[in-house]
Amino acid sequence: MERKTLRELSRVVFGQDYRLELMLAISSREDQIVTLGDLAKQLGLPPSSIQVPFRALIAANLLSPLPSDDSRRKFYQANRSAAWEWARELERQAAARVALHRT
Repeated sequence: MERKTLRELSRVVFGQDYRLELMLAISSREDQIVTLGDLAKQLGLPPSSIQVPFRALIAANLLSPLPSDDSRRKFYQANRSAAWEWARELERQAAARVALHRT
């Protein structure tokens, strides 16, 4: 899936370019435990680019901070929600649209 397509859809649905991509990255992790820095590396973006959508996921109660282990990194756990499956559905719809336009 082209990132440009995901970002365009994210802008339409969420009013922000990176939120959908961020949700997909979080939901793809087996344990769904993440840090902002690790997600930024995975997406190839500076942490400042995903800070606002990351905080929005926390505010929406889709992510919860885990107890601190005194490391410099703050870990978050994805909470159970249909929102994660909805993000994957949006990705499938975007992929179908791209495939349709290529034929």
